[in-house]
Amino acid sequence: MRLSYLKTLALLAMIGGLAMSCAGPQANWRSPYKAIGSLEKGNIVHLPTGVTVTKEEMIEMIADARIVYVGESHDNVDAHQVQLDILKALAQHNPGRITVAVEMLKQSSQDIADQWSSGELEEKAFVRRWVADWSNDFAYYRDILTYIRDHRIPLLALRAPDAWMAEVKGEDVPDGDAPEVPLPELDVEDPYHRSQIEAIFEKHPGANDFEQFYKVQVLWDESMAARIHEYLTSKGGKGQQLVVFAGSQHIEHGFGIPRRVFRRIPASYRIILPVPLEAPKGPKHQLMRGVSQPEVPLPAADFLWAVGYEDLEDERVYLGVMVQPAENGIKIIGISSESAAAEAGLEKGDIIQAFDGQPVDTTFDLTYLIGRKEPADTATLEVLRGESLLSVEVTFKEGGFHP
Repeated sequence: MRLSYLKTLALLAMIGGLAMSCAGPQANWRSPYKAIGSLEKGNIVHLPTGVTVTKEEMIEMIADARIVYVGESHDNVDAHQVQLDILKALAQHNPGRITVAVEMLKQSSQDIADQWSSGELEEKAFVRRWVADWSNDFAYYRDILTYIRDHRIPLLALRAPDAWMAEVKGEDVPDGDAPEVPLPELDVEDPYHRSQIEAIFEKHPGANDFEQFYKVQVLWDESMAARIHEYLTSKGGKGQQLVVFAGSQHIEHGFGIPRRVFRRIPASYRIILPVPLEAPKGPKHQLMRGVSQPEVPLPAADFLWAVGYEDLEDERVYLGVMVQPAENGIKIIGISSESAAAEAGLEKGDIIQAFDGQPVDTTFDLTYLIGRKEPADTATLEVLRGESLLSVEVTFKEGGFHP
């Protein structure tokens, strides 16, 4: 399963330009009065003044803003905890007046978002759409999205329609999938935004057309800004405070989403950036670590919240198989020699039909059910081997596929 997960993340990075935003502190995330290196985890700094404030003081200062943007590194648990803390505090301060908008869901998934926030949709169905729209990383967002569902907070889907992306990339738009409204106006002249994206482009593997790369990134931001404007001027958005969760690269300095929203509707806003004081390790962060950020004469945010860096890789478990759909289940086509699957006696060619009594009809079914497990948890798999139906107990462990 791990190979598919990494492939999905790589594809998102290529399509979205910046789907995996930089996770480490940058030179231009700074206050003129305080060095980021002097901060400790949990410190919240008002960047324009360098004054350290409490969470309660910060909430008082952002509670009246029409829009609150909170950045994230997508795979940092600590950044998502900051988002949840801010959401809870604002929901208590402005009860019944909070709407959450997320980068991860496509606008075409708004019906699913509505069903989730109203409590009408089970988690598995919601995760299925989440994976289709974004990636197999729901675990990072589960606490936030559960809070949204449990408290019936409206959820707004921001991502651009596929047809818009195809048109900007010069690809054929599938029949019947033409955009219902014109593409949003693409402001490609912002010199600071352009210089930042160009710095990333220079380190992006396989990229050779900056203007197309940049237009895709601008569309990513403009489409979210257009959606926010549409909501804020709608009957349902009247009087609501919008809390936007998106990758930090889309909101820092304000030239991604915030400035493009303000161009459409000059509403008050605040930006909060959770900034890790330690750089993440691992090959998937190598690209962003190599980017030299240009100097930007704009404040990165209103508030910087110093955090640690923790991902879920140590908690993620794997069955240790490669699979493909089969007529009557999911067929195993490869098994890691030291995996949970191998230790349980699963074999290449086995067809998994059920997992803890729940039918397994698609690869998503299997991925979702495995994702609910932790190291040392067990599961009973019903497996068809030839003409024999077997019951196999698996004890899960960390580690992916190693042929």
